[in-house]
Amino acid sequence: MKTLLLKFLSIPVLAGALTMSGHGQLGSSRTVEGAGCVWEGEEAGCLMVTDRESDITYNLLISGEKPAPGTGIFFMGTLHQGQTSCMQARPVDVKSWVKRKGMNCSAPQKKRPNPY
Repeated sequence: MKTLLLKFLSIPVLAGALTMSGHGQLGSSRTVEGAGCVWEGEEAGCLMVTDRESDITYNLLISGEKPAPGTGIFFMGTLHQGQTSCMQARPVDVKSWVKRKGMNCSAPQKKRPNPY
């Protein structure tokens, strides 16, 4: 009986820990880098890049000069902790970015919204 009670009490604790780790609330910030074409998000002022290598879409949080939509860039930063006004893709606090010559970004791409 005690074992059964212990199992039922441990399930919510385990579920809570898994939920927090899935949302980046546990551990330190992680370094991110990627390259792709910049495109406008659904919300005004939101810039997105879908990394060409991993196919992961990032929401670029850039202070200072921002790349124009349709520009090919390489960026480095850390995963953003907390919510953003864009509510789309994985938010990244961009530390640096450079324009990539030779990256074909003829038309700014719009990717379908993430269903999650």
